[in-house]
Amino acid sequence: MSESAAGLTVTPAELVPDTAIDAVLGAVTEASRCWCRWWMLANADYAATDPQSRRAALDGDRAAGLSTGLIAHRGEDAVGWVGVAPRPRYARLPRTKAITTAAGDTDWADEGVWSIVCFTIPRQHRGQGVAHHLLDAAIEHARANGAHTIEAYPHDTDVSAKPAGSLNTGTLRLFTAHGFTEVGRMGPRVVVRA
Repeated sequence: MSESAAGLTVTPAELVPDTAIDAVLGAVTEASRCWCRWWMLANADYAATDPQSRRAALDGDRAAGLSTGLIAHRGEDAVGWVGVAPRPRYARLPRTKAITTAAGDTDWADEGVWSIVCFTIPRQHRGQGVAHHLLDAAIEHARANGAHTIEAYPHDTDVSAKPAGSLNTGTLRLFTAHGFTEVGRMGPRVVVRA
């Protein structure tokens, strides 16, 4: 658990109550269908599941103590989520052309590479720096758990603007502000590493 100067506490998802998961992932339409499974499942596997089974899979990971993400709290209120785990857990990444093209030659099975795949912040908590604090905590969490490289897949809004709901992978500006370096891109999709 880490606490920021802005009064946010960030905790691994496996250590928070279900009500915190519901308050963040359950409160945002896209997230309430996905439950942070989109990147973990290949296309056919994702299509074969429904929101209830995806939520059950997230709960199973949490019960097993597997790293799936972090939850930010301000006081008692859960205000944000970041999906972060070892890259090999994300089966969709090496099957996504924009990402594989931008990533170049890489060992997709390397457990020392951790991926930051998504942010979920309910509308009423946006614009308050929550994503910045979640990103700092995700970097710290990944490093503390053995990551030698941290990778993310943000959208470059200078190339193509997208509605806020489509920016759940984060923006290039967010990641570069936290020391990430661009390693490749395909259109507005960028691969960055730290």
